Amino acid sequence: MVFDADAGAIAVISLYETSPTTQADAVKSFYKISKSFYKAIPGFYGLALFSSGDGARVMELTQWQDQPSYETFQASLASGGGAEDYSKYYEKYAGAKGGKDKGKSKDDEVSLGEPFLTATFAIDQVVSPPGMVSAIPGSMALVQLSDMAADTPEQQIELIEAAKATLAGLSELYPSPRTAVLLRGIDTSHIALLANWGSAAEFSDLDQVPKLALAATEDEAVAFTTDSHLYQTVKVITPKAEKYGKG
Repeated sequence: MVFDADAGAIAVISLYETSPTTQADAVKSFYKISKSFYKAIPGFYGLALFSSGDGARVMELTQWQDQPSYETFQASLASGGGAEDYSKYYEKYAGAKGGKDKGKSKDDEVSLGEPFLTATFAIDQVVSPPGMVSAIPGSMALVQLSDMAADTPEQQIELIEAAKATLAGLSELYPSPRTAVLLRGIDTSHIALLANWGSAAEFSDLDQVPKLALAATEDEAVAFTTDSHLYQTVKVITPKAEKYGKG
Protein backbone atom coordinates (compact mmCIF):
# COMPACT_ATOMS: atom_id res chain seq x y z
CA MET A 1 0.00 0.00 0.00
CA VAL A 2 1.59 3.26 -1.23
CA PHE A 3 1.09 6.63 0.49
CA ASP A 4 1.22 10.04 -1.20
CA ALA A 5 0.41 13.21 0.76
CA ASP A 6 -0.11 15.21 -2.43
CA ALA A 7 -2.65 12.90 -4.10
CA GLY A 8 -5.69 13.96 -2.06
CA ALA A 9 -6.45 10.39 -0.94
CA ILE A 10 -7.90 9.64 2.48
CA ALA A 11 -7.29 6.75 4.87
CA VAL A 12 -9.86 5.03 7.07
CA ILE A 13 -8.71 3.05 10.10
CA SER A 14 -10.91 0.59 12.01
CA LEU A 15 -9.65 -1.18 15.14
CA TYR A 16 -11.14 -4.45 16.39
CA GLU A 17 -10.71 -6.34 19.64
CA THR A 18 -9.90 -10.03 19.21
CA SER A 19 -8.34 -12.83 21.25
CA PRO A 20 -5.32 -15.06 20.58
CA THR A 21 -7.68 -17.98 19.91
CA THR A 22 -9.94 -16.16 17.44
CA GLN A 23 -7.71 -13.56 15.75
CA ALA A 24 -6.33 -15.67 12.89
CA ASP A 25 -9.72 -17.20 11.97
CA ALA A 26 -11.49 -13.84 12.15
CA VAL A 27 -8.93 -12.22 9.83
CA LYS A 28 -9.13 -15.16 7.42
CA SER A 29 -12.92 -14.96 7.29
CA PHE A 30 -12.96 -11.19 6.77
CA TYR A 31 -10.30 -11.32 4.05
CA LYS A 32 -12.09 -14.09 2.14
CA ILE A 33 -15.16 -11.91 1.74
CA SER A 34 -13.44 -8.52 1.45
CA LYS A 35 -11.08 -9.49 -1.39
CA SER A 36 -14.09 -9.73 -3.73
CA PHE A 37 -16.23 -7.12 -2.03
CA TYR A 38 -13.88 -4.16 -2.39
CA LYS A 39 -12.11 -4.66 -5.70
CA ALA A 40 -14.69 -3.09 -8.03
CA ILE A 41 -15.81 -0.21 -5.79
CA PRO A 42 -15.25 3.20 -7.47
CA GLY A 43 -12.61 5.25 -5.68
CA PHE A 44 -11.17 2.30 -3.73
CA TYR A 45 -7.36 2.48 -3.57
CA GLY A 46 -6.54 -0.47 -1.32
CA LEU A 47 -7.09 -2.31 1.97
CA ALA A 48 -4.57 -3.72 4.41
CA LEU A 49 -5.28 -6.01 7.37
CA PHE A 50 -2.92 -6.06 10.36
CA SER A 51 -2.78 -8.38 13.38
CA SER A 52 -1.24 -7.43 16.71
CA GLY A 53 1.39 -9.81 18.00
CA ASP A 54 -0.47 -10.43 21.27
CA GLY A 55 -3.62 -11.53 19.44
CA ALA A 56 -5.71 -8.79 21.06
CA ARG A 57 -6.31 -6.54 18.07
CA VAL A 58 -6.82 -6.32 14.32
CA MET A 59 -6.42 -3.12 12.32
CA GLU A 60 -8.20 -2.55 9.00
CA LEU A 61 -6.76 0.29 6.88
CA THR A 62 -8.36 1.39 3.63
CA GLN A 63 -7.38 4.14 1.21
CA TRP A 64 -9.85 6.02 -1.00
CA GLN A 65 -9.47 8.44 -3.87
CA ASP A 66 -11.14 11.19 -1.84
CA GLN A 67 -13.74 11.70 0.86
CA PRO A 68 -16.75 11.75 -1.54
CA SER A 69 -15.73 8.29 -2.81
CA TYR A 70 -15.73 6.92 0.73
CA GLU A 71 -19.00 8.65 1.63
CA THR A 72 -20.68 7.17 -1.46
CA PHE A 73 -19.47 3.72 -0.43
CA GLN A 74 -20.78 4.20 3.12
CA ALA A 75 -24.15 5.38 1.80
CA SER A 76 -24.45 2.21 -0.29
CA LEU A 77 -23.84 0.08 2.81
CA ALA A 78 -26.49 1.96 4.75
CA SER A 79 -28.98 1.23 1.98
CA GLY A 80 -28.13 -2.47 1.95
CA GLY A 81 -25.33 -2.58 -0.60
CA GLY A 82 -27.22 -1.20 -3.55
CA ALA A 83 -24.28 -0.74 -5.91
CA GLU A 84 -24.59 -3.29 -8.70
CA ASP A 85 -20.89 -4.18 -8.86
CA TYR A 86 -20.69 -5.53 -5.32
CA SER A 87 -24.17 -5.92 -3.87
CA LYS A 88 -23.98 -9.72 -4.07
CA TYR A 89 -21.11 -9.65 -1.55
CA TYR A 90 -22.79 -7.31 0.95
CA GLU A 91 -24.64 -9.91 3.02
CA LYS A 92 -21.50 -11.99 3.55
CA TYR A 93 -19.45 -8.85 4.19
CA ALA A 94 -21.87 -7.63 6.87
CA GLY A 95 -21.71 -11.03 8.51
CA ALA A 96 -17.92 -11.06 8.47
CA LYS A 97 -17.95 -7.77 10.37
CA GLY A 98 -20.44 -9.07 12.94
CA GLY A 99 -23.48 -7.46 11.37
CA LYS A 100 -26.69 -9.28 10.58
CA ASP A 101 -25.48 -12.65 11.80
CA LYS A 102 -24.45 -11.46 15.31
CA GLY A 103 -20.84 -12.52 15.22
CA LYS A 104 -21.03 -15.32 12.67
CA SER A 105 -20.75 -15.20 8.93
CA LYS A 106 -23.01 -17.15 6.62
CA ASP A 107 -20.62 -20.08 6.76
CA ASP A 108 -20.59 -19.99 10.59
CA GLU A 109 -17.04 -18.68 10.66
CA VAL A 110 -15.52 -16.46 13.34
CA SER A 111 -16.12 -12.77 12.63
CA LEU A 112 -14.18 -9.66 13.61
CA GLY A 113 -17.25 -8.19 15.23
CA GLU A 114 -17.84 -4.45 15.31
CA PRO A 115 -14.83 -2.08 15.46
CA PHE A 116 -14.34 -0.18 18.71
CA LEU A 117 -12.88 2.73 16.73
CA THR A 118 -13.31 3.91 13.15
CA ALA A 119 -11.75 7.20 12.06
CA THR A 120 -11.25 8.95 8.72
CA PHE A 121 -7.93 10.67 8.06
CA ALA A 122 -6.32 12.94 5.52
CA ILE A 123 -2.76 11.98 4.60
CA ASP A 124 -0.93 15.02 5.94
CA GLN A 125 2.75 14.09 5.54
CA VAL A 126 4.79 11.09 4.39
CA VAL A 127 8.47 10.50 5.21
CA SER A 128 10.79 7.84 3.75
CA PRO A 129 14.55 7.59 3.23
CA PRO A 130 15.76 9.02 -0.10
CA GLY A 131 15.13 6.66 -3.00
CA MET A 132 12.60 4.51 -1.14
CA VAL A 133 8.91 4.25 -2.00
CA SER A 134 6.59 5.36 0.83
CA ALA A 135 4.69 2.12 1.30
CA ILE A 136 3.72 -0.82 3.50
CA PRO A 137 4.50 -4.23 1.93
CA GLY A 138 1.77 -6.77 1.37
CA SER A 139 2.80 -9.27 4.02
CA MET A 140 4.82 -9.61 7.23
CA ALA A 141 5.65 -5.90 7.54
CA LEU A 142 6.06 -4.69 11.13
CA VAL A 143 3.79 -1.67 11.49
CA GLN A 144 3.27 0.67 14.41
CA LEU A 145 0.13 2.74 14.85
CA SER A 146 0.13 5.56 17.39
CA ASP A 147 -3.33 7.07 17.59
CA MET A 148 -3.62 10.37 19.50
CA ALA A 149 -6.88 12.03 20.46
CA ALA A 150 -6.89 15.71 21.42
CA ASP A 151 -9.69 17.35 23.37
CA THR A 152 -10.45 20.06 20.79
CA PRO A 153 -9.80 20.82 17.09
CA GLU A 154 -7.47 23.63 18.18
CA GLN A 155 -5.39 21.19 20.19
CA GLN A 156 -5.37 18.84 17.21
CA ILE A 157 -3.54 21.53 15.24
CA GLU A 158 -0.90 21.73 17.96
CA LEU A 159 -0.54 17.95 17.94
CA ILE A 160 -0.01 18.00 14.18
CA GLU A 161 2.83 20.49 14.57
CA ALA A 162 4.39 18.37 17.31
CA ALA A 163 4.05 15.26 15.13
CA LYS A 164 5.77 17.03 12.23
CA ALA A 165 8.64 17.84 14.57
CA THR A 166 8.81 14.15 15.48
CA LEU A 167 8.95 13.17 11.79
CA ALA A 168 11.68 15.75 11.16
CA GLY A 169 13.90 13.89 13.63
CA LEU A 170 13.37 10.38 12.25
CA SER A 171 16.77 10.31 10.56
CA GLU A 172 18.37 10.52 14.02
CA LEU A 173 16.64 7.35 15.20
CA TYR A 174 18.37 3.98 15.06
CA PRO A 175 16.71 1.92 13.88
CA SER A 176 14.54 4.23 11.83
CA PRO A 177 11.29 3.38 10.00
CA ARG A 178 11.16 2.61 6.27
CA THR A 179 8.06 4.83 5.98
CA ALA A 180 6.26 7.11 8.43
CA VAL A 181 2.87 8.65 7.71
CA LEU A 182 1.17 11.48 9.58
CA LEU A 183 -2.61 11.14 9.41
CA ARG A 184 -4.94 14.04 10.34
CA GLY A 185 -8.45 13.22 11.52
CA ILE A 186 -11.12 14.68 9.25
CA ASP A 187 -14.25 14.37 11.40
CA THR A 188 -12.52 13.91 14.76
CA SER A 189 -9.69 15.56 16.70
CA HIS A 190 -7.52 12.45 16.27
CA ILE A 191 -4.14 12.34 14.62
CA ALA A 192 -2.15 9.16 13.97
CA LEU A 193 1.42 8.19 13.19
CA LEU A 194 1.77 5.06 11.06
CA ALA A 195 5.26 3.60 10.71
CA ASN A 196 6.64 0.69 8.70
CA TRP A 197 9.64 -0.80 10.52
CA GLY A 198 10.43 -3.53 8.00
CA SER A 199 10.13 -7.12 9.20
CA ALA A 200 9.78 -8.42 12.75
CA ALA A 201 12.56 -10.90 11.92
CA GLU A 202 15.00 -7.97 11.81
CA PHE A 203 14.57 -7.40 15.56
CA SER A 204 15.80 -9.79 18.24
CA ASP A 205 13.45 -8.02 20.66
CA LEU A 206 10.43 -5.97 19.59
CA ASP A 207 11.02 -3.70 22.60
CA GLN A 208 13.86 -2.28 20.48
CA VAL A 209 11.30 -0.66 18.16
CA PRO A 210 11.09 3.06 19.06
CA LYS A 211 7.58 4.33 19.77
CA LEU A 212 6.62 7.25 17.56
CA ALA A 213 4.37 8.84 20.15
CA LEU A 214 4.27 12.41 21.41
CA ALA A 215 5.20 12.75 25.07
CA ALA A 216 3.33 15.28 27.21
CA THR A 217 5.27 17.44 29.65
CA GLU A 218 4.16 19.54 32.60
CA ASP A 219 4.63 22.68 30.51
CA GLU A 220 2.33 21.53 27.72
CA ALA A 221 -1.22 22.84 27.76
CA VAL A 222 -2.42 20.30 25.19
CA ALA A 223 -4.24 17.33 26.68
CA PHE A 224 -4.34 14.14 24.62
CA THR A 225 -4.36 10.39 24.94
CA THR A 226 -2.07 8.01 23.05
CA ASP A 227 -2.78 4.43 22.00
CA SER A 228 0.28 2.79 20.43
CA HIS A 229 0.50 -0.83 19.20
CA LEU A 230 2.67 -2.97 16.95
CA TYR A 231 1.06 -5.01 14.17
CA GLN A 232 2.11 -7.27 11.32
CA THR A 233 0.63 -6.97 7.84
CA VAL A 234 -1.49 -10.03 7.07
CA LYS A 235 -3.11 -9.22 3.73
CA VAL A 236 -3.36 -6.34 1.25
CA ILE A 237 -6.25 -6.00 -1.22
CA THR A 238 -5.78 -3.88 -4.34
CA PRO A 239 -8.39 -2.51 -6.77
CA LYS A 240 -9.50 -4.59 -9.72
CA ALA A 241 -7.16 -3.91 -12.65
CA GLU A 242 -8.71 -2.39 -15.75
CA LYS A 243 -8.55 -4.55 -18.85
CA TYR A 244 -7.34 -3.01 -22.06
CA GLY A 245 -7.43 -4.12 -25.66
CA LYS A 246 -11.08 -5.16 -25.68
CA GLY A 247 -13.61 -3.27 -27.72
